[in-house]
Amino acid sequence: MNVVMNPDAERTRDRIFECIVRYKRAHDGLSPSGKYIAEACFIAPSTVRYHLYRLEGEGRIRLVKGGGIEVVGGRWECEGAQGHSCA
Repeated sequence: MNVVMNPDAERTRDRIFECIVRYKRAHDGLSPSGKYIAEACFIAPSTVRYHLYRLEGEGRIRLVKGGGIEVVGGRWECEGAQGHSCA
C-alpha cells in the first residue's frame, strides 16, 4: 500500500510546529493555546487539532493533559537566566 503525502498538509504542519517553537521561546517554554495557533496560522481550530495529533504521531511533539505541548527534544532557555533551563 502506497501512502500519498499531501504537500499542503505537510507545510501546514510545519507552520504549526514553527509557531509552537517560536511561542515557547518567547514565553519561557509555555505552550500556546489552540486558539492562538489557529489565529497565528490563519486556520480553523479543528485544523489545528488535527495537525497537533499528526505532529504527535510523527514524534515531533507530545500533547500533555491539560493542554500543554512538549516539543520532543526541546529545551528552552529563559532570557537572562544563564545556565538555567525553563524545561
